[in-house]
Amino acid sequence: MAGAQGNFAKAARPFPLKWLAVASVLLLLLGTLPLYAIAFDNHPYYDDYKFSAETHAVWQRTHSPTAVLAAALDSAQAERERWQGTYTGTFLSNLQPGVFSENLYWLTTFLLLSATLLGIGFLLWTLLRHVLHAGIAQAVIATSLTLFVSIQFLPAVNEAFFWFNGGIGNIFIYALLAFALALMLRLRKARGGAAWLTLCLLALTVLLGGGSYGGGLLAVLLYALAAALALRYRNRFRLIYVALALLLVACFAYNMSAPGNALRARAIGRGLSPVVAVARALYYGVALMGEYFSLPVAALALGLAPILYPLARDSAYRFRHPALVGLLGVLLFCAQLTPPLYAGVFLGGPRAYNTYYVSFLLLLIVCETYALGALARRLARNGRPAPAITPYAARFAAIAAACLFAVGCLGYKPAGEVLYGPMHMAGGSAALSLVNGEARTYHREMLAREALLRDASQPTVTLAPLSRVPAVFMPDLLTPGALDDVRPVLARYYGKQAVLLEGGDAQ
Repeated sequence: MAGAQGNFAKAARPFPLKWLAVASVLLLLLGTLPLYAIAFDNHPYYDDYKFSAETHAVWQRTHSPTAVLAAALDSAQAERERWQGTYTGTFLSNLQPGVFSENLYWLTTFLLLSATLLGIGFLLWTLLRHVLHAGIAQAVIATSLTLFVSIQFLPAVNEAFFWFNGGIGNIFIYALLAFALALMLRLRKARGGAAWLTLCLLALTVLLGGGSYGGGLLAVLLYALAAALALRYRNRFRLIYVALALLLVACFAYNMSAPGNALRARAIGRGLSPVVAVARALYYGVALMGEYFSLPVAALALGLAPILYPLARDSAYRFRHPALVGLLGVLLFCAQLTPPLYAGVFLGGPRAYNTYYVSFLLLLIVCETYALGALARRLARNGRPAPAITPYAARFAAIAAACLFAVGCLGYKPAGEVLYGPMHMAGGSAALSLVNGEARTYHREMLAREALLRDASQPTVTLAPLSRVPAVFMPDLLTPGALDDVRPVLARYYGKQAVLLEGGDAQ
């Protein structure tokens, strides 16, 4: 009998969180290291050439970083006059690493992927450690697993981390927003360092105001919410929150008032009225949330529940309005879809879908935490706290989440693919391209192309289509029948009279 009781007590021990934290970090590393490794085989993509032609020419003439920065500012101002006012993205696009050397383009992934991991990770860590007072192991598990799902199932990992022009104005802006929100959470109870936090927030706010229009509108709404809460609860830094919100509104208004926006709208010619744009944003937003709530995301939510429930239960927050918070989360998600719909570009392309997916995951975790906190308050009786999750329930949730996640990975198939499986996940796809030599073949063929384009003795060059392109890289547009003719862009960037295509006009 005593042996049975000992076995029962042994079985009832809680999960060893330390080892789960280690496993979570290893899983994250396993998924992200192939993305960093394959970055060394990547090369500039065609819009990179288009946006940075002037700065590249200045660098070739002067090799002066100061002159390049001045040219980037001039180019961003010209872009504001002729096409769009997103000054952060257009300025940084002029400084893509290929401007200085195509061999430096690996910095694209190191910047964009690292910024995304650090931004989302910093926000989650702040929420867990500084707001919910989670233990280190709990915070590591929740942060690592969320980051893994965030990166591995992005709608278009190539446009997020392997195309500078596509990522810098979209996923990078959302990474900056995550940094800003984390700093705001830290500012609310800051005892020392408030001045540094404020200075960092000022810089981030200016950058966010010149980012994408969907991200800019979401940032404005979140900043306004933060200011309203600071005023409501009379936070001692409430005037700083209000000043930051006003600064963001001013920067975003400057962004939207660019003359190029009107020219672009006339060129597209398919804009919606504000009312219709809002209505469609609600419709498509709810539809996207249904699409994004996949098996891996459901597994993440289930797996985090045993961590988030006790944190919310023991929190000082009351969690009195779960329905209101859930509705607010839906509205915030849908709001970011309004600007592209209003501008007539539908939802903004795959690079914008990446930002929607990331924001969905973060809003889902916040709403889940709030709902679990509300549940704990409901379960509390006669002044006693709500019941804790038993070790058996925690084990069951973890095992069920692992099984659900495994099925989701085995059944993962992005649009356009035929087979199902984890080889389509971001890290799996990158690893497969490295192992089968696809990445090296792409790198070798791109080096040959760039050698021809840099050869000053050949005013006209003939380029061949690429034989292989890794799925995590942007597709080759220099092919017969391509929708976009990129040859004039290449000719301008490299100073050629003409760029011909083998099998096309070079026949």
